[in-house]
Amino acid sequence: MTIATVPDHVLARVVHIAADAILCVDEAQVICFFNDGARRMFGYEPAEAVGQPLSLLMPSRFHGKHDGHVRAFGHGESSARRMGERSLIFGLRKNGDEFSAEAAIARVPTAEGTIFAVVMRDVSEQRQNGALVQRALTDAENAVRDRDDLMGLVSHDLRNPVNAVKMLASALLHIPSDTSATRLPPSAAEHASVILQAATQMDTLIQDLLDVTRLERGQLRIARKPEAIGPLMATTADLLAPLASARGVALETELEAGLPIVAIDADRIAQVLSNLVGNAVKFTPEGGHVRMRALRRSGGILVVVQDTGVGISPEDLPFVFDRFWQSKRTDRSGAGLGLAIAQGIVRAHGGTLTLESEPGRGTSALLTLPACETGGTPVS
Repeated sequence: MTIATVPDHVLARVVHIAADAILCVDEAQVICFFNDGARRMFGYEPAEAVGQPLSLLMPSRFHGKHDGHVRAFGHGESSARRMGERSLIFGLRKNGDEFSAEAAIARVPTAEGTIFAVVMRDVSEQRQNGALVQRALTDAENAVRDRDDLMGLVSHDLRNPVNAVKMLASALLHIPSDTSATRLPPSAAEHASVILQAATQMDTLIQDLLDVTRLERGQLRIARKPEAIGPLMATTADLLAPLASARGVALETELEAGLPIVAIDADRIAQVLSNLVGNAVKFTPEGGHVRMRALRRSGGILVVVQDTGVGISPEDLPFVFDRFWQSKRTDRSGAGLGLAIAQGIVRAHGGTLTLESEPGRGTSALLTLPACETGGTPVS
């Protein structure tokens, strides 16, 4: 197979139709070649540019410095510099507009003397777009930081009055019978109960806002120590038993024998279990059941919270751990942060939290937690 030789006139045609500006200058830095890409970039016709000093194509503030650069390159060891190997340069169009460009340069010896061949690419639009993207990114980061600062401030400032309301409402509802204080009439007691319930719900929302802010900042404090999962599950079941009973839902707990000890923050894992079981009870109709099981798994344990509820649609399932997302099936009594926080807490423990669900056939939450590194003592 032979390789054809490309005629000079073909090469010349290729150079002229190139999108980049290609120009040549002699040792006196006078333009001696100017292709069609250079014409489009600078606005000069070749006849206007050829024979003119190279300084025609650059802002005046760079004239002296550029002359020195070219002379240094002409006497240097390197015969070429590719694009990206030198800093950005600035060009000057015929209409007086400046633009930023990347350039490659090569030193070519000829019989008439040294020729400097230059290929230039206008990157002003790229730089402008890059600046816009960077500005948008900075604005977004600032907005998120400001939002989180405000959220944290508001949450902290709201907790004091909310806790005061909770404390006073609780005190009204639990006036000791052996005091001289008059107990509340039934209607007032009912109002105080509603106030306590609303304040408790608000306190939960505030805590969720604080937790999600800490998670985003990587500031969620986890104090791990060796714990057995059984007592936490029992406590969760006891706390949610009244809710399950009121909804006519059976709540069951099952522990596999020989479960390993896990290194966890008991309060935080209790928070996760309460969220998972609470959701299961909430979305299980009367007559259904919720089962919380703990099973041994390689390297740790698996806790499964399984319900016979309405399930989650396939289109909703990918979004269940998103912040502030709520399914259409919910009564929107919360902020949509519970599962996002639960997953963040579990990840901070080195575990995983996933959901499996099918509409009409219930949902299973699968929580894995690693065993203590020392192995721990199995619990029966």
